[in-house]
Amino acid sequence: MKKMKKMKEMKKMKKMKKMKKIAMITFHASHNNGSMLQALALQTALQQRNCDIEIIDFSNEGQRNLYSVLPYPHNWKQCIKWLIWRSNYKELKRQHEAYETFSSKYFNLTEKSYTNNTQLEELDNKYDAFITGSDQVWNTRCMDADDAYFLTFVKDKPKFAYAVSLGANNAFEGEQGLKYINYIRDFKGISVREKNAQKWIEQATGKKELITLDPTMLFDQEDWERIVEVKAEPIIPGKYIFYYCFGINEDIQIFLHKLSDRLQIPVYFIEAKEWTLKMCWRHRIHLVKQYGPDVYMNLVKYANLFITSSFHGTAFGTIYRKNFWYIKSKDSESSQDDRATTFLSQLGLMPRYRTIKELETINLYDKIDYKPVVENLNELRVVSNQYLSNIVDAI
Repeated sequence: MKKMKKMKEMKKMKKMKKMKKIAMITFHASHNNGSMLQALALQTALQQRNCDIEIIDFSNEGQRNLYSVLPYPHNWKQCIKWLIWRSNYKELKRQHEAYETFSSKYFNLTEKSYTNNTQLEELDNKYDAFITGSDQVWNTRCMDADDAYFLTFVKDKPKFAYAVSLGANNAFEGEQGLKYINYIRDFKGISVREKNAQKWIEQATGKKELITLDPTMLFDQEDWERIVEVKAEPIIPGKYIFYYCFGINEDIQIFLHKLSDRLQIPVYFIEAKEWTLKMCWRHRIHLVKQYGPDVYMNLVKYANLFITSSFHGTAFGTIYRKNFWYIKSKDSESSQDDRATTFLSQLGLMPRYRTIKELETINLYDKIDYKPVVENLNELRVVSNQYLSNIVDAI
């Protein structure tokens, strides 16, 4: 018995020694449902491959201010925003706390927090490899952009990128283009999330990188509800329309107001800052007053009608097999880049991509035939999962 016990312990120790220690850097600290869920998805996918994965708790000053309860104003326009936000401080604080609670509950973060690239240099020899992505980590013009997401602090260990997005900006052209080209030359593997990123990197380096799925799409609804604790009962009782995006313009508010009147069901929105700033109560758009990625998933799951202008709206609309529509407008993500359209095209869902004018004239309860969608998605999952496995095998 003692001998068997010793053998089991030795096997366990041997298995533990084989675990590869990987550091991941992404927009995990962005108080945005999509950003946090994609971070959790990649963390989970790597853990399932027997990796000891830690998310580097990095958030630069720009990001910290952007997602603070009341962002510090730098000009008179921001001062006006600050005053409007201050009028709903209680809800903004509740939203901030909900995201922080989710982070503490689900993310395996480094012990230390970091705010700049220089501080990160101490991590170089603590891991077997580093991975950046997914999300818009290579969008060099977003407010929380940072060279750290190009893993510039890593000198001696293998570097990988998974499903990185450049947003609407080609980092590899212009005055700074050569700098970013040099940053990615020593990556052992790169995959991107959309066609523009693939095209721009190929133009810059001559190498056509693989397009892989946003990590949220590596899992089905059942998988997700094992990963995240989602309430079994709907947060909002009865029928409702859920509109999801980080922003909401006047045209969309008017459309949602008319739609609510026509269908005789209320519209809900989850972003407290934007709801307050855009004074959405004028169009009877309700604030959920509960927050966090787990709440977001519950709202998608039980919505009678789901409307979005967000990439991760389409992602979770698909995961939950919802009757969803993507609003094509000047303020939607797709007006600036191809994040949503690449994904919708891959799955055969482009008929769900409509202007407000079109949505006013069609039957919004027309159901999606998810059989071909799932077939397309499964093919993409094979490619994406193989890429992740190849990363782990290469370390």
